[in-house]
Amino acid sequence: MYPSSMGLAADIHGPDAAEPAPPEAQRWEFFLRRGARPICTFVRRREGTAWGPARIVVSYPGAQPEVPPDPAVAWDPVLEDWLLAHGVAARDEANEVARFAYALRARFDAIERRRGSAQFVAVLLRCLYDRQCELYLPLERKLGAIRSYEPDARTANTAVGAELKLVLGSSVEALEVLGYPAERSRTIFDGALAGYLRERFEL
Repeated sequence: MYPSSMGLAADIHGPDAAEPAPPEAQRWEFFLRRGARPICTFVRRREGTAWGPARIVVSYPGAQPEVPPDPAVAWDPVLEDWLLAHGVAARDEANEVARFAYALRARFDAIERRRGSAQFVAVLLRCLYDRQCELYLPLERKLGAIRSYEPDARTANTAVGAELKLVLGSSVEALEVLGYPAERSRTIFDGALAGYLRERFEL
């Protein structure tokens, strides 16, 4: 079971932000109670040189009688927590990668705001080093030209390190709750992490 109390809304806005039943989810819950298995499509398009707002479209493949997809709603951490808690996966693995990359961005941005960029990036580098992430060296080289960020092992034992480990671990667990096998969950998460890093640090 996906723990909403430790999910996106709690990470970004604090533990009181979690809502067990957001009103936007009433239609989704209606179909779930009737045995339908909704899926969601994460939508985010470029508008010129910048990204437009993120949106979610929920649809009901296999529903009898057939029903059209719901209108797009703005991506929101409370809604995303609800979808994850109720096992609503994305339409395919590529879309799941984009969905989780955006969620990582929201969670990491919140940590960076609370802790400061210097500490956040230093600890993130250590986490990437420990995970043997293929983008660790390109990121280290890029940041090293600006400021020396040594992947100090002690950073993993800080409060920021604990927060990052929780985000990384809970993201993989959330994918497994959605029904992906462990190996596919790791692959999807690795793709999402790479997507976040490329966008955040312009790699």
